[in-house]
This record gives sequence, structure tokens and C-alpha cells, in this order.
Amino acid sequence: MSQRTAPEDRISFPHKIVYGIGGFTNNLLAQGIGNMMAVLTLALGMDFRAVGLLGGLPRFFDALTDPLVGFVSDKTRSRWGRRRPFLLVGAISAGMIFVLLWQMPAPTQLRLKLVDYGPDGVPSVSRADESASWLAAAGDALRAMFTVEAVDDVEDEVSIRPPTLVTGTWVSVDLPLTDFDELATRGHVSRILISGDLPEIQVDNVYFYRSRDATQAAPPAQEVEDRAAPNSAAPTPTVAAEDVISLFSGAYDDIPVQSWSADADEAEVVDAEAGGDEVKHYTDLRLATIDFGANPVDARGMTHIHLDIRTPDETVEGWSQRSYFWYFLIGSFIFFLAYTVFATPWVALGYELTPDYNERTRLMGVQNFVSNIVFVIGPWFLAIVTNAAWFRNQMDGARFLALAIGVTTIVLGVLPAILLRERVFAGGGGGRAGRDGPGLRESTLEFLRGLWQTLRTGPFLVLCVATFLMFNSFIMISQFQFWVFAYYVAGGNVAEGAGLAGVVGSLGTVTGFLVIAIVTWLGTRIGKKNAFFVSTGISMVGYALKWFCYTPEYPLLALLPAPFLAFGLGGLFTLMGSMIADVVDLDELATGERREGMFGSVFWWMVKLGQSGAILVGGFLLYSTGLDASLGANQPDGTIFWLRFYDAFVPLAASAIAIYAVYRYPITERGALNVRKELERRRGVAMPA
Repeated sequence: MSQRTAPEDRISFPHKIVYGIGGFTNNLLAQGIGNMMAVLTLALGMDFRAVGLLGGLPRFFDALTDPLVGFVSDKTRSRWGRRRPFLLVGAISAGMIFVLLWQMPAPTQLRLKLVDYGPDGVPSVSRADESASWLAAAGDALRAMFTVEAVDDVEDEVSIRPPTLVTGTWVSVDLPLTDFDELATRGHVSRILISGDLPEIQVDNVYFYRSRDATQAAPPAQEVEDRAAPNSAAPTPTVAAEDVISLFSGAYDDIPVQSWSADADEAEVVDAEAGGDEVKHYTDLRLATIDFGANPVDARGMTHIHLDIRTPDETVEGWSQRSYFWYFLIGSFIFFLAYTVFATPWVALGYELTPDYNERTRLMGVQNFVSNIVFVIGPWFLAIVTNAAWFRNQMDGARFLALAIGVTTIVLGVLPAILLRERVFAGGGGGRAGRDGPGLRESTLEFLRGLWQTLRTGPFLVLCVATFLMFNSFIMISQFQFWVFAYYVAGGNVAEGAGLAGVVGSLGTVTGFLVIAIVTWLGTRIGKKNAFFVSTGISMVGYALKWFCYTPEYPLLALLPAPFLAFGLGGLFTLMGSMIADVVDLDELATGERREGMFGSVFWWMVKLGQSGAILVGGFLLYSTGLDASLGANQPDGTIFWLRFYDAFVPLAASAIAIYAVYRYPITERGALNVRKELERRRGVAMPA
């Protein structure tokens, strides 16, 4: 029967929440830096390879610094304790640096989005309408959680930047339709959305056309004497009329256009004149929708879209790509160092807040619940920064969101440092540092000895192996589910597959909160190891159900495995922190040292390095299936089988091995109690400072 927790070992519920707020802050920074990386391409035009390096190199550096910060934290002696000074400095510095990281000046851009509503001519959801209110968007998201409808909308956006854009002169823009990568169909183009940094523009000669050489733009337009003259006309088009679908041009017959700016848009548009030609004159432009109404354009035979633009507003080119790269790379290294200074001592603090076997599980349950709230709001970050109705460009959106994340990090991140109290271990923590500390050589050797001792601690390695297998098998096959949905369940309809994946993901996230409460309760009733067996076993049922429930005959059956799958990572990260805290006590019994920081940092170091490897291996596995996205539902023989097989049975097998590993974990509630009694006999009772 489980031992009752003594009053002095209990952590009040508000203090558990405060510790969980530290986890919320930790995850907020991770979600922010991860989900906002696309802005580097969208707003600054950076190459995907450069963005990949900017995402990977700092995280590798982060993994390397974890054990070092953990070691320094373990050895710190101050009147404020070992962890709290790091939490205070780390939260403030990480928040400030995160804000500075996104202060790069963006080049001027004008964004052009094409929207195809599909054969029905009706938007499935209002996502194509950037001006939709927050309440309407939330309503669409809520409906998407409970319905699965065929989505035939496609859309994509292209940015026009200097040197193409020039102040005070007419510029001709010819965009190949192939640049709109996600515009998979062009048979029912129903809208053009214009947004960006230029509050005032004149527009003329808007048309789709077919170039006889699809690799080249239209032949040169008839030049005017001075494109920069105050009232000059736009160049006269010279493309043959039979190769043009015109929306607005004095040189061609135009198809009907319902409106040049919708009522809900943020733009004023009037008919004006330039050099004797009629033009559309936009002012206060943040977002304007050119709506074709009942006359969608069949652009399947067209190769380009053309428009002539003139603006009196200043256009700037921003920094060079090299300058952007080095600014963000160096800034990211500094940010991740500050992030580690906060995150590693925060993890270690959780291991020492209570010496009680069951109270540790309750603490980690509350922490995991509070921390996971970020994963509900994190997926919205990119949608926020790219909302044309709110921000003139994505960089403005990134600066706003970075400021919000930075301020939240500082305000919430300092709370654990201010409100929580570390326990003072006689001979192991608290107190002031001595005047004569060890030299560099002695400190280095001590760090390496501590790292080796941590890596050779048997029970700790068991937990690392289990986490490595379960978490990284999940990461390894994380892409497979989408492809199974798109090319098997949805029969090649990528949009519908993505919608189904979103619904399943939302259901899993919501269920995860309930899972945390259940696993926390189980851990205090049947022991942590047994609770791990139960939660992992339930997730294995979910993985097996994938094989039967992901079926094109009954698409909604895909919802059934989601609650079972939530028990996997939900149970894992609720129990691992509590079990590592027990290992720290066992290590102190063997070595006489308290090394929470080293254990926590090495654990996450192994997780991070494993995650990098899992992403790499997952890519090779996906390649081995023979998947070819250009073939749609007509995949090669065996491709769908291997996609389904890897998606279901790789994590199923990894979870089974993880159960076997944890079966060898030796620490029980009775064993942990005996270790605690022996430690308190040696060095006295650890009390809050």
C-alpha cells in the first residue's frame, strides 16, 4: 500500500502551479523559436538551406551546453541557493534576447495571393479570407475539431520585393504561376489578395497570360517616355489577346470582376486616371481582395500573372542575406545559452522540491499539465505573424509576437525564482561559496568525472533508453501519419488529409490533459513503474488500432486511436521527471553529492541528440517507401503498405522495448523510502531554505 505523504514533504498546489509555470515558459520559448522560423523565408527571403542551418546549429550548441550548465548549477553556493539565481538571470536574459533576435529590418514587400475554391466555387472554411475576425477564425477551428469535410480549396502567396519594386515609377511584374507552389489546381481561381508594406499603390494591366515559351515572361511592353513622370501611363501590353485572360486593362476585353476590395478589407480603392489610362488607386492598403464572384478564372492554360504597379511610398531592400544569416545565427547562440541557463536549473529544481516518492509524481503531473498549455496555442504563432489584416508584413508580426513572448517569459519565468524555496542539503547545497575554489584543471576533471558517473548510473540509463525509444520513435514517424491520411484514407486529396490530421492532432492534445491527471493518480496508487506499464500499454493499443482504423471506407474511425495514443508521451513525461528524482537520491547515497542539474541536463541532452537522429532516420525511412508526392493517390506498389506499417509498428515495437527496459528499473516506493531514511541519517533532513 502507498505511503502517506508527510505534511512537511507536501508542496502546496499554488507552488506546484508556479513550478509548472516554469515549464510553460520553457515550452513557450521553444515553440516560439521553432514555429516562427518560417518568417525568415517569408519576410526576409532567406534560402531554405540557410534556414535549416539556423534551426539546427544553435540546437546542437544547446545540447552541448546542457551538461555544463547543469554541472555549474550543482556546484553553485549562494545565499539564494543553487538554482534560483540561474532561473532569475535566465528568464530575464532569454526574454530580452528573444525580442532582439527578431529586430532585423525587412525589405519592402507586396504580397500577391491566388485562391482557387475548387469546382464548387465555395470556400470550405474562411482561411482564405485573411480579413476574417478572430472570433470567426476560432469558430472555424472549433468546427474543424468535430467535423471532417472535403476541402477542395487551394491557395498560395508570392512576395514581390526590391529591386523589382521601385518608388515613384511604373514597374511591370510577371510572376510564373509555377511560383505559387501550393496552388495545386488553377481551374477555378476566384480571388487575388494584395497585401504588404505599401499603403498607396496604383494598379493597371492585371491579367493572366500564356507565354509561348513557358520559361520566359511576356515580351517587353510598349515603353512610355518616362515611367517616373507624375502622371505617366503604365506600359502598354503587347501579349496577343488570344493568350490573355484580362481582369483590368485598356488593351484587352476584361472579364467581369465582382469587387476590387471587399467590405471587410483594410483598403480604400477608387477609379483614377494616369496618363489618360484608367487605373485602380489603393490607399490605406493593408489587405485588398479582388473577388471574381461567379466568374472564376480557368488559368490551367496560362503560365503567368501580370500587373503594373506604381507607388509613391519608399521601398527599401533591407540587409544582405549574409547579414541576416550571421545576425540570426550569433543571436541564436546567445539566446540558446540564456535559454539553457533557465531551463536546466529549472528541471533540476523539480527533482529537489520534495523528498517524497509520491509527491514528486503529483508535482510532475501538475507541471506537465501546465506546461502543455503552450502546445494548444503554439500552432497559432505562424498564423498570427502572417495575418495581413493585423500586420503589414510578417516581420512586423514577428516583432510583435516576439515582444509578447519575451515579456511573458520575463514576467512568468521569474516566478519560480521568487516564490519557490530550494531544500538545503547538509554538505550538498545552499550556503556561501568558499574563497578558494578549485582551479580550471580541477574543475574540468570534476566535470568529466561527474558526467561519466551520471552516464554509468544504471537506473538512470534505463529511463534514458525508455525515453529515447518512445519519444524518438514518435518523432521518427511523425510525418507518416499525414501521408497515410492524404494518399490512403483521403484517396489522394492532400487538403482533406491535412484537415483530418489536424482534427486527430487536436483530439490527441485535448485528451493529453486528461491523461496527465490519470497517470499522476495511477503513479501514486500502483507505483511509477506500474503506471508506466499501464500508460505505455494503452498507447500500444492505439498504435495497433492505426492499422485497422485508418481506412478510406470509414475516415472518421481515424479519431478512435487518438485518445489511446495520448497515453504514450503524456504518461512518459509525467513519470520520467519523478523517477529521475528518485535516481538522484540513489546517486547521493553512492557518491555523497547532490547532482540534480547533471542528471536533468544529461537526460535532455540525450533526448535532443536523439531527436536530431530520429528526424534524419525518419527521412530515410520515408524515402525507402518510394513515396512520390507528384503521383497523388497513384503511388508505386507497396508504398502505401510500408507507410502504414512504419506509422503503426515502429512506435509499437519501440514502446514494447521501452517496457522491457523499465521492467529492469530497480527503484520501488519501498526502496526509495529506505534510501531517503539512510540519507537523512547521514546528513540530516533536507528542509526548505
